[in-house]
Amino acid sequence: MKRIFIILVLCSLQGLAFAQWDVGIHGGLNSTSITRSHTDRIDETYSSLCGYDFGIEGRYSVNTWLAVRADLDIMQRSHRLQRHLNYISPVYTDHRNTYLALPVMADFSFGGQRLRGHFLLGGFCGYWLGQRVKGTTYGMTDYDVYFIDFDKQRPFTREERRFDAGLACGMAISYGLTSCLALHLDALLFYDLVSHHVGYNHLQDYRYLNTGSFTLGISYQFNKKEQQ
Repeated sequence: MKRIFIILVLCSLQGLAFAQWDVGIHGGLNSTSITRSHTDRIDETYSSLCGYDFGIEGRYSVNTWLAVRADLDIMQRSHRLQRHLNYISPVYTDHRNTYLALPVMADFSFGGQRLRGHFLLGGFCGYWLGQRVKGTTYGMTDYDVYFIDFDKQRPFTREERRFDAGLACGMAISYGLTSCLALHLDALLFYDLVSHHVGYNHLQDYRYLNTGSFTLGISYQFNKKEQQ
């Protein structure tokens, strides 16, 4: 038992001796789709829209192949609602949703000193900061149908949930420019497990966002000499 304890202590000390902190920034684009459970609206379809994704990141390396990464991102997670009845076919609404997201992921890496591949797996939590809607709606008179363009900030309602959480996973490639600086290209998926719509009048109208993010970043590696 003492031997096992000594081995665990030595492994921990070795990990602390290697321990390396990376900090960086990243930015890029994403594409978001929506999954909605209440599907009996035959005149409505949803499609994905592009948005932005930028933020800061920190990584704590345990050893040569395992690290823990945490980001703090501002993400625009957007989608489009399209109406398809004949007389209102031009009607649509683009929902531009801005979120503050905190993904925390295990980083499994492989490769050489400069060029490395990464598998990322974990979860995220977030907060819905604001929403803007843009599109075309319609009105009717006794003789005609007319269309109205709009672009406005939309207030939150009691049917909407602003807290968000879900799964985060993806892949990345990093390349060391110097002993301390590295570029990395990330492809991540954010999959909601919490509906941002709580429903009303006993109608269980769940809505989940699914975002694929593609970002380019640069990071600074501390304690590089200790690793070498």
